[in-house]
Amino acid sequence: MSAPSIAVAGTGAFAGALVRALARHPEPLALHVLSSDGRRAQDLGELARDHAALGGAPTTCEAHHADPRQADGIERLLHRVRPTALVVCTSEHSPAERTTDPSAWTALLADAGFGLTLPLQAAHAVRYARACERAAPDTVLVNACFPDAVNPVLAALGAPVMCGLGNVATLAAALCTRLDVDDPRRLHLLAHHAHLHTPPSAAQEARGWLDGTATDVAAQLEAVRHRGRAQLNEVGAVAGAAPLAALVGAGPEYHGHLPGPAGLPGGYPVTVGHRRVELRLPAGLSHREAIQWNTDRGRLDGTAVGSDGTVRLEAPALAALRRHWSDAPDLWTPSDLPQVHDTLRRLRTRLRSLPAPASPAPSPPPSLQGATP
Repeated sequence: MSAPSIAVAGTGAFAGALVRALARHPEPLALHVLSSDGRRAQDLGELARDHAALGGAPTTCEAHHADPRQADGIERLLHRVRPTALVVCTSEHSPAERTTDPSAWTALLADAGFGLTLPLQAAHAVRYARACERAAPDTVLVNACFPDAVNPVLAALGAPVMCGLGNVATLAAALCTRLDVDDPRRLHLLAHHAHLHTPPSAAQEARGWLDGTATDVAAQLEAVRHRGRAQLNEVGAVAGAAPLAALVGAGPEYHGHLPGPAGLPGGYPVTVGHRRVELRLPAGLSHREAIQWNTDRGRLDGTAVGSDGTVRLEAPALAALRRHWSDAPDLWTPSDLPQVHDTLRRLRTRLRSLPAPASPAPSPPPSLQGATP
């Protein structure tokens, strides 16, 4: 019997850390790296094979050129490879742009919130989902691109997305370390992508339970949030190896946390087995309450995404967007995704050509305000 196979679409920092972690998995796995940049795919594939050899793991890894914008090519590749699971780690927006290439576009996102990028995060995931439906219908789809908000949209479009990676899993892994929790089943955490940052008020903070008892996790999360995004990405990616192994039948049942399970908004405690993901909520918390809580916290990213995939922009986000797109809709459904995506891409192209607005000069400390030199 051939080993279970996992295809990872993307070669960025998150995808790279995930592939390296999977390469060291102790049970047989066949990895496939997919990228529109064939050279990067080859490099990551070779690195994965090095990690497998160093760890004495029975993993194999192949690299493939794959451009999600070329549907026929993707379908032929997926039909040939037939991966047990496909993990989408590639999108049309990189959070790193705000520091590497600041512009009027990144300034808009700073004002409107990360949720505005949802159509750009979803585009490749939708293309891969459609390719799987046509060419590899037995493949399990996992989306790691803003899954807290994108996965409900995918599910509403009929794409059977199983779950996401990162975000709540990143925070939960770091919490287990800080709380000295050796059995992840002891921890239950509700957290949205937005909780990678400090919320405006304590009432909007993530919710945690330890050994079935509600516990304040704010102080521990603050320490985690001070880490650089690269470090958080690495933790989230490595944390994704165990649930993926469980999902494809190459590892034991996983008890931990994942975002976007079964297309739900936000992140939850879960149990993962072969081709299944189930919520693992603390006693006294209903599925409906947990889903509503995550829907509400999604507004911290500037958008509210319902379990039916409907996207509503919060008032500040809409006001920021309408400074550049005067009749931007305040609400759109999954069927509106292509139009919203295309308009947002054109807007991004225009705003990228403009410099970021100058930041206002910081006010002097109160003790110096009004002082004369």
